[in-house]
Amino acid sequence: MSSNSFAITYTVKNEATVLPLAIAYHVAAGCSLVYLFWDGTTDDAEKLIEGLPVVARPSVRPEEMVDPPEWVTRLLPWWTTNMDVRKQINTYYAAKWAAEAGIEWLASIDVDELILMDRHAEIDANHITAPLSRVPAAIDQVLMPNMDVIPTAAACEQPFVECVYFQNRFRATEEVWRYSRAVLIRLLKVTPSLVAWYDYLFFWLRYRGDGARMMFDPKPRDSKRAGARIPAGYFLGYSSYKSLIRTSRIAGLSFSIHSWVKETRPPRTMRLGNVLHYDMPGASYFARKFRQRSPDAIIKAFHLRYRLAQVARECTDEELEEFFRMYIAVTDEAQMARLKRKGIAVEVQSVARLLRRLMAGDAAKG
Repeated sequence: MSSNSFAITYTVKNEATVLPLAIAYHVAAGCSLVYLFWDGTTDDAEKLIEGLPVVARPSVRPEEMVDPPEWVTRLLPWWTTNMDVRKQINTYYAAKWAAEAGIEWLASIDVDELILMDRHAEIDANHITAPLSRVPAAIDQVLMPNMDVIPTAAACEQPFVECVYFQNRFRATEEVWRYSRAVLIRLLKVTPSLVAWYDYLFFWLRYRGDGARMMFDPKPRDSKRAGARIPAGYFLGYSSYKSLIRTSRIAGLSFSIHSWVKETRPPRTMRLGNVLHYDMPGASYFARKFRQRSPDAIIKAFHLRYRLAQVARECTDEELEEFFRMYIAVTDEAQMARLKRKGIAVEVQSVARLLRRLMAGDAAKG
């Protein structure tokens, strides 16, 4: 393999609607191999990836592990109950196997994420490998900030093809937000619900009403939730990044869901490109995403996601579609134009163009 070769690893549960296209996209963008770990999947995804460069197997079980590093051993008590723990362990073994196969880089991302190195360039086999070839040899890890999808309708059959707007990232604003937020959490011990209100007010003021939104729960459960307000800041999903690690450099590091971090030494990192995160592209995907998780899987500390999970579990499909249309999708063209003028909404057409070509080619073969 070349020094800029890369693989991807997924830990998957019931993602048949997006998995084949996610793999096809990354293969077209230069991916050498996909390490895929089934994690309780019951849909027909396994049949849909036939013929693709995939090594597929169930999540690595504790009894299979030989001389795991200490950080993996520390996680084992939660292996049964926590999918993120299984993902961390799967990623470690995928990195080991990729290194043995001579693959230089490994990305651990979710199936609803696509790596994008240049939002203005067309996607080809060099789209990811060419930038990686220019990463200085001293760098262990490339951090790719996520850009969450901005849906424009409640109905969405093919997220990677239909969704072309994404939420931009503003590093200076985020630095101020993170530090001020940390003061509330660590020093003042503010509750998660009040932190959510802070997120809402911070971004509402920063972007003059366009960086935050107030949602209303269709199913308030008690008097404390009269009015059922759900304050939402700029980020409906996560607000960090995903990473590409040099597979030969994982010694002394541990994997913590989004990136590799210090175990006995800190990784040397740089930022490059983005990850397009199709977190909630439509109402049906939103419902499936949250309903398949147990109530305990959504941590109350992440107040907004906790409340959205409540809504998804307790509303009918019709109620949820209306909630999604009102509070998550941007259906008004004037509002979208305003978001684009402010630089909040970024349009990316290259992904959809590539996947339409791939789908047309598959249809012609069929």
